[in-house]
Amino acid sequence: MDIDLSPKSAQKLFEGEGGSYYSWSSSGFPMLGEQKVGAGKLVLPPRGFALPHYADSSKIGYVLQVGMVLPNSSKEVVLRLKKGDVIPVPLGALSWWYNNGDHSEEVVIVFLGETSKSFIPGEFTYFFLSGGQGIMGGFSPEFISRAYKMNGKGSEQAC
Repeated sequence: MDIDLSPKSAQKLFEGEGGSYYSWSSSGFPMLGEQKVGAGKLVLPPRGFALPHYADSSKIGYVLQVGMVLPNSSKEVVLRLKKGDVIPVPLGALSWWYNNGDHSEEVVIVFLGETSKSFIPGEFTYFFLSGGQGIMGGFSPEFISRAYKMNGKGSEQAC
């Protein structure tokens, strides 16, 4: 099998005011799936924030600033790193990313990780703990209304 090692751009999966996330998918790059390696890139503008989340595989990231809660711990660890630092993000770590820059410089974080036990080998799957895609986003407004004993008028807005 011929291996194509020519440079390829990542596909933009999400873009918002807080930043953008790109991925090199195993469907577009079969070698990632075969080797069970995931690759992604997070771009944060100044004051950009990636919501708290965890992934289904371990990875390493090239970062500027990171906050995370490690597995089997409830204590948050905030790390300030300089450009060029590499940090491991173990499986099960809850992480968030923030660019505290006051000027126009973007922070770019590139992730690589072994994905043999991932939902899709060769890709990272993220699970968000807040926002519209968070844990509660998986339930219908009717279910959440009943669970939190909310009336029907405010339930759609609260969800």
